Amino acid sequence: MASESSEQNLQYVDAHCHLHDHRIAKDVSGIVQRAEAAGVTRMVTCATMEENFAATNSLADQYNAVFPCYGIHPWFLDSLSPGWQQVLGDQVAATASGVGETGLDFVDKNADRDRQIEVFAGHLSLARDLERPINIHIRKAWDAFIRLLKKTGPLKTPGLVHSFSGSADLAVLLERYNLYISFSGSVTRPGAKKVVHALKAVSRNRYLLETDTPDIYPSIPAPDPHGLNEPKNLPAIAQIAASRAGVPVPDFVRQAYANALKIFAPVFGQA
Repeated sequence: MASESSEQNLQYVDAHCHLHDHRIAKDVSGIVQRAEAAGVTRMVTCATMEENFAATNSLADQYNAVFPCYGIHPWFLDSLSPGWQQVLGDQVAATASGVGETGLDFVDKNADRDRQIEVFAGHLSLARDLERPINIHIRKAWDAFIRLLKKTGPLKTPGLVHSFSGSADLAVLLERYNLYISFSGSVTRPGAKKVVHALKAVSRNRYLLETDTPDIYPSIPAPDPHGLNEPKNLPAIAQIAASRAGVPVPDFVRQAYANALKIFAPVFGQA
């Protein structure tokens, strides 16, 4: 009974979600209410292009539990305005916010990799200058990411690699650059051996949890018939992740929560 009670009192931070997404935008009020009822007290919502900066800012203003990050996702570089760096810099500087979602995605072989690296480097520079956490997306671009980190050195303010899909060795390496490793619903997949190995390898004070709402629906009982993820599912993700990491759920969740408070201190306004 004591263990059950302790699990009911746990708190969570969703380190990466997209509450502005058009698929769920009309139900944000319900999404936030359901998340808070599940113990998810903070949700870090990430813009993906200049076009949704205003919506992300509005959500953060409207809901106390929602905290913004502003960035240009590598999928949407065609949306960049000529003055995008000024727009992004002004938006981040004017608010208690992080940088992102940004990063590198080389899944599409026709993607302009040099342009992605240039834009991502601009985000890294902004995060360093303003001392803000950065929310990073990396897919099939680990070598380029590591080369960029070697040039820039460890992050001044810690950042995170969201929905981590790399190896255990890579996760350990990224810690040296002041990065946290965030695990999404992908860790719940029955065949997620690589992700689970990475989870087990990450230092106790360097892992985070996220949903990537409304995507990466976790493999959990009673899935949503619409297939859209939301922050209320974070406790279920955490329970499976803790089991696969071989750590008691309360210990695992409390550490993830403490880690999130530390990385997002410039956004949350607390140490």
